[in-house]
Amino acid sequence: MMKKSNILTNKFVELIEENHQEITELFMNDVLKNPDTISYRNLDRQMVYESANSIYREISKWIVKQHPKEETIQRFRQLGRERFAQGIPASQLYRALVLLKRHLWVFVLHKLYNDASIYEQAIELNNRVVLYFDRASFGMLQGYEEIIKKKW
Repeated sequence: MMKKSNILTNKFVELIEENHQEITELFMNDVLKNPDTISYRNLDRQMVYESANSIYREISKWIVKQHPKEETIQRFRQLGRERFAQGIPASQLYRALVLLKRHLWVFVLHKLYNDASIYEQAIELNNRVVLYFDRASFGMLQGYEEIIKKKW
């Protein structure tokens, strides 16, 4: 028998996998209009879309622990280097990551809203998602700083 937390995790993963494009569109509408991420308007829309969409697709694998934390940090370290090269300020890079996390949770909570029995399990799952984005932030900023150090 599957534990309740696994049921929620599976439900969460299924929601993301089935709706990653919709979540990506919600993110894109925000990141391209948000005054805190204005520099993203200078980037190729398709490139930003593909980057966000791949993050949403990969997070479901991380949630079920198929990716080591070092892989997450390395992926976002590379993203930090890329955004630096594209002229995205660190504060806007970080804000975009916060928007990625926000749109993921808003979407999931909206879909699971009517199921009151899952909120305790959702807290556990939220902690795992927050940890993922904390590692992502750390790696992304490390990559950004690596480029700055090379320029000095």
